[in-house]
Amino acid sequence: MKPFTTLLFLLFSVSVLAQDAGNASGESAGMSKEDKIAAAKAKARAAGDTASAAPKMTPYEEAARSFDKANGLKEDRLYDEAQAEYDKAIEIDPNFVEAYVGRGGIKFQKIEFPAAMEDYNRAVEIAENLVEMHEYKASIKNVLADYEGAKIEGSKADYMKTRLAEALYHRGHLKRFMEDNGGGCSDLRRSLDLGYSRAKTDWPDLCQ
Repeated sequence: MKPFTTLLFLLFSVSVLAQDAGNASGESAGMSKEDKIAAAKAKARAAGDTASAAPKMTPYEEAARSFDKANGLKEDRLYDEAQAEYDKAIEIDPNFVEAYVGRGGIKFQKIEFPAAMEDYNRAVEIAENLVEMHEYKASIKNVLADYEGAKIEGSKADYMKTRLAEALYHRGHLKRFMEDNGGGCSDLRRSLDLGYSRAKTDWPDLCQ
């Protein structure tokens, strides 16, 4: 009896499964194209489809957010908190010139002069390299008659010159504070030559 009972159970299960499959197939066949699309979208949403999730920030956006937050904390004189945010920005984007300058300023405030100098040196190094890179790319694009591309690269070079001038300005003052007047005035002069407005006053007053 037992084998017979088992056989009946298997036959019943197969029959139920076939009936369910037929019902599902019939429902699908009776759906319009719009209904099928709507059903697929609903299924995707229920499964947590990644396309419907909020887009993540790019690394640059994350670094910029930390940088902006650091600037606000610095204005409130919350130097340790600000430095931590500058650290985050630099960790995400190791070429974030402005973050090195900002962090160097905080280290200066905390009388950590050698560490501040390291940040200013790094900012100058990055900015100089980026100026050169963008100018080189602009020259190539000019040769290739990509004048719009050359203009964009020229604008990037000009922006990095401003960042370089800022870094030189702050490094110059730090050098003078550490009694390296010659090195400090040299940096201030370079900053002035790059058109940094604050150097236009400081270099004549301090170095002439």
